[in-house]
Amino acid sequence: MKKHCNKMVAVGGLMVACLLVEISCGAVEAVRVQELRLSSGRILGSTDPNTTLAFYKFSLQWPPASCDSSLKCVGDIPAEFTIHGLWPQLSNDKGVPAYAKNKSCITLTPTRADQLPVILQTGNLVQQLMQAWPDLKNTSSLKTSQTFWSNEWTKHGMCSDYGDKPLDYFKAAINLRNNFVQAFTLERGVSYKVEEIVKKVKAAVNGTPEIACRTKKGGKGAKILLELRLCYKKGNPTPQGIQDCKVSYSGVCKSTLDELTLLLVRYQSGEFPKSSSFMSACDLHGLTLFTYNLLRSI
Repeated sequence: MKKHCNKMVAVGGLMVACLLVEISCGAVEAVRVQELRLSSGRILGSTDPNTTLAFYKFSLQWPPASCDSSLKCVGDIPAEFTIHGLWPQLSNDKGVPAYAKNKSCITLTPTRADQLPVILQTGNLVQQLMQAWPDLKNTSSLKTSQTFWSNEWTKHGMCSDYGDKPLDYFKAAINLRNNFVQAFTLERGVSYKVEEIVKKVKAAVNGTPEIACRTKKGGKGAKILLELRLCYKKGNPTPQGIQDCKVSYSGVCKSTLDELTLLLVRYQSGEFPKSSSFMSACDLHGLTLFTYNLLRSI
């Protein structure tokens, strides 16, 4: 009888855990749907049609590769691609000069960088930015990340279509990143040719990317994937506005046949599994059915 009761208690606890997972999954799914709605069309808000940019280059960094350098990363290293920046580009694929050096890049007066903290806080974007666009130097430091966002806004955002609408600019970047990490996966610790990664990305998002490569620290010339860059039409940095990038590789890569490795995420406690996406809590909802059947068998 005691053994039977112990089983009931254990299963009961498992049921509670599963129900909590189901509830949290509902909340997560609601947020995901809202994000997809935001990204289903053009970003809301007026744009400046007289900006000098020709298109956008959206750069996603692979955190383990970024931290495998002189960058001294503090805190947990993210296990998914994070945002480096959303960059207005000229037709020759050079970056639009920063507003401070080129005030003719936009006809309106852009929002000052010192206004960003309040705007992002009142716009409820800080938590999403800390996940999608953290400063890898210290992923747990809001102050460090705020400086990163401010620098990216000063250098790139002020000359974008949304120079006076920083919320739209940062929302666009978050939605592009979230859509990408849901659609694209690579096995960690595995080597790929540049052309293989290009084909996988194009199949996932319908646009030819630019693959940024670098040499692994202490790796005797071994190349690693540093960043994936996607290109988007002027005035439409959304999944529907994607276009082919002008070059398919940059950095130390010299050919589409060059081999790159997607570095593993390392912690003091060990390594994450070799997959670029983890099973989310929502995938655990099947435990509810398992527990139900287990209860019936007792």
